[in-house]
Order: sequence, then structure tokens, then C-alpha cells
Amino acid sequence: MSSRKRNMAADSSKETKRLRRSKAKGRNSRENNDTGLDDAISQPRNTQWIELGKASAKGLKPVFFFKGSCTGSSKIAGFDLDYTLIRPKSGKKWPTGPKDWEFMNDEIKPKLKQVQRDGYKVVIFTNQRGIEKQHTDANHFKEKCEAIISSLSIPIQVIVATTEGHFRKPSTELWEIMQKNNTGIKVDLKQSFYVGDAAGRAKNWAPGKPKDFSVSDRMFAANVGVRFLTPEEYFFDENPCPFEWRSIDPKNYVENAKKIDAIQPKDKDMIIMVGPPACGKSALYQNSLQQHGYVRVNQDTLKTQHKCLALANASMSEGKSVVIDNTNPSVTTRETYINAAKKKGYRVRCVVMEVPLELAKHLNYVRQNYTKSAVRRIPNVAYNMYKKNYQVPQISEGIDEIIHFPFQPHFQDEVHKKLFLQWTDY
Repeated sequence: MSSRKRNMAADSSKETKRLRRSKAKGRNSRENNDTGLDDAISQPRNTQWIELGKASAKGLKPVFFFKGSCTGSSKIAGFDLDYTLIRPKSGKKWPTGPKDWEFMNDEIKPKLKQVQRDGYKVVIFTNQRGIEKQHTDANHFKEKCEAIISSLSIPIQVIVATTEGHFRKPSTELWEIMQKNNTGIKVDLKQSFYVGDAAGRAKNWAPGKPKDFSVSDRMFAANVGVRFLTPEEYFFDENPCPFEWRSIDPKNYVENAKKIDAIQPKDKDMIIMVGPPACGKSALYQNSLQQHGYVRVNQDTLKTQHKCLALANASMSEGKSVVIDNTNPSVTTRETYINAAKKKGYRVRCVVMEVPLELAKHLNYVRQNYTKSAVRRIPNVAYNMYKKNYQVPQISEGIDEIIHFPFQPHFQDEVHKKLFLQWTDY
């Protein structure tokens, strides 16, 4: 076949493919228009999406950010996404795909258009941990967001926390990303607001309504410092409902903290810590005992109890005092170390961390947020296991002294203190 004929054949093939794409696009457009959507889902990937943060081992970044064509504003109208603006059209709890959505009510489009005309920048802040857990396809989620924005026909930014790390609401990290992408304009918190359905309302807050699944949206607004409204309050001018924070108020633990004496070092001393995960055991060691030469024995670092016992024995053989920095909830877990200490002629002191489980869970989140997810939060199952296995330490176990140590707020810096004072949705 001549070169000219080959080119003609190629052109014909390209035209046939183009016509097929055009027909398919027409069908998609009609189908989407029938469901209240446009054909944004069928368009190529939008280059306005930016992925931020350190990628996981699987390559997932913790934040997706759709910058959109928004101009900066001192006034922010913030919204949650799921069950605030949209819900699955299928009627299922979770969407079945990128097209399975509809607006929650007929007030959403006019209200968002009006608030944008009033000079607010409209921003969606949403937690989507299903992406990390691979329950939600990342590209499908982006496609859905583009379709929502296209249907609203106003400039919108979308900021997505894709993991359970430190970007997840009620952390203020997503808000701070928005502020950094506000064309240099400082946000006026008093004029801004945030709308979300995770508001801490009890079952039957309205007839037949279920209990809110969390308080994270209300906490997010409180942590940021803006006014909070539920969808019912914002879109339908309903009166606020009673709610509960379902969490400790961290300010109380700073304001009511009592000063106590530091633990005094002793020669040939074994200190066995007892307390739930993230309750401050390691901080107590670092602030009170490390400088006196105590050797820290920690299973998170050494991985096995066998290695922990080996390090404790080796340290005592050298005459060094040791701290068993584990949760040590039961008589059985403490017994192994007590027996080893007695064989070496060591005294045994037990330090019981007087930290409520709710406060420990809060500290768990604070640690994750402060380390920017370098230390991920410990799952709640660990707290359940601690509670199940806990036995009150007794002198009869072979312990020489039991010290009850209440929570002492100690902050590395002002950032650490600020994070501690924020609400956490544990």
C-alpha cells in the first residue's frame, strides 16, 4: 500500500473513532442531564487538583486540593460534603460510584450561589478516609467533586483529607491549607462560618432522626474559631438543637492541674509504669528519670517482652536503675519484671498514671497531630484491651511502693499546647 493510501486509511480510522466518541459523549450528556448532572464526569482529569503531603508506602498523599477559579476573600463559607451537601442517590449509606449522588435538598444550589454573590469564598472541607482504606477510588471521588462543582456553577475550592492522619477534621490543617491559598488575604474568622452534619446531636433530635455519628464538624469549627451551623440551621433557618461534645474539654486539665513533687531517683531501683497508651508514661520518664541514668525498657521500641526482660536484666547486672515503660495492666505482665528485680536485689516501685481513658485517647490524637502523623494514633482496640486486662496494683505482688501520679500538662512548645487545647473526636 502506498504512503498516501496508508495516511488516508489512518485518517479514516481516526474520524470513525472521533464520531464514536462524539456519540458516546452525547449519550452520556443526555443520561447525566436526566439525573441532574452534567457531563463533567466524562471529561479528562482536571489539572486543578493538587495532592499535598508525604505519600504513604502505597503512594497516597494525605490531602487532595481542588483550587478551582476562586478568588481570595476575608469571608469563608465552609461546608462539609457528605450528608451536608449531598447523599447517595441510590439510597444506600455509601455511594456506589462517582455518579451516585444528589443534593440533599433544593435549597443548596440557590443558597450557595447567594453566599458566593455576597462575597464569600465557598470551600468544601471533607474527610474521606475510605480512600486510604481503598473503599473509595480516588479518581472517582475527584470526578464526583468536579460534577458537583459544575452543577453548582460557582467557583468552589475542595480540600480532602484522604487518611486518618493529622489532616483529618477536627484538626485545623485543612483550614490552614485554605488560608495559604487565599491570594494573600487574611480570613476574618468572625465573618466566616462552617456547616456540617456531625454535630453531636442525640437520637431523635428531630422526630425519627438518628444520633449524629460524631461531633467532628462542630469541633472543627470550634478549633478554627468560626461560627458553626448544622445543615438544618443554615438551609432551613431551624433553631439549634441540644448537643453533647462527647469528649473531654482539654482546657479543664490545664486550668485544674495540681503541682506534685517529681519522682525521686533511687539506687538499684525498678520503676514499673502502669497506664493506658499515650497517657504520658514516656514523657514522665524523659522529664523526671532519664537525667538520673534510668534505663528505659519499652516494648514499642524492642518489639518483644523477651527483649525487654533481657535489657532489664543486663541493666540491673550493671547496677543501673530501670523504668519499665509499658502499659503493664495485669498482675501477670508485672510479675515477670518484679521477679527479675527481686533476684537482683532491687526495690520495685509502681507508678500508676492517674489518667482517665478519655484523656489518654485525647493525648493519642494530640501526639499524632503534633508529630504530623510521624506517630500515628493507636487504635481504640488497644484501650479496650487495656481496660479489659487492668488489675489494680497491690503491695502483695511484691511491689515495695505504689505511687499514684496524676496528669501533669507538659508541652514541648506553644504549638504543642495549642494542639492539646483543641477538641479531638476520639
